[in-house]
Amino acid sequence: MMKMKEWNNLLISLLLLLNTGFLLHLILSGHKSRILVTLSVYLIIWIPKIIRHHLKITFPDYMELVYIIFIFFAQFLGSVVGLYSSIYWYDSFVHFCSGILTGVLAITILFWFQKYDEKSILFNIFFVIAFSLMVASLWEIFEFTSDKILHGDTQKVLETGVGDTMKDMIVALLGAILTSIYYAYEKCCNKKQFFHHLEKAFGWKHA
Repeated sequence: MMKMKEWNNLLISLLLLLNTGFLLHLILSGHKSRILVTLSVYLIIWIPKIIRHHLKITFPDYMELVYIIFIFFAQFLGSVVGLYSSIYWYDSFVHFCSGILTGVLAITILFWFQKYDEKSILFNIFFVIAFSLMVASLWEIFEFTSDKILHGDTQKVLETGVGDTMKDMIVALLGAILTSIYYAYEKCCNKKQFFHHLEKAFGWKHA
């Protein structure tokens, strides 16, 4: 039976193969506005492995699997294939999920840098929301830069002004708030559920 690490490597290979096919299609068909986001897949798909091997930070393989799946739905299907344009709710759904995932990542970062204190619930929630908003804003900056360089309109500025950008950041914030509410519920009610198991996965010792 294949281990999760092997499944992750297989999924990465399949995603890169699909991405290369769509990159060639975009080049041949002249859709230059999506070429930069397509090329970005070749970089961002390796971020977990870069963190693991170069920063010497360990994390469970299932977290890498969740990351790969998210990149497939958000970056590949959304930006490369173009579901953001063809399905009206898809963009909001992905940004909402990104808020949830970056919220979990924020807690994970506290583990990595040994700054986590399970008694500092308010600080941890603040960090979750701040980190999620930072990631959301950096993504919007990337889309803005891509549009300026390739003369595209991934942010739908021509159609909605700043409305689409603000909507994306708001739904990402809502996702982060949902993560924060669940985190607070688990900690305040002493529930040994998701975040408790996440702490154990990183070897965090409870007081």
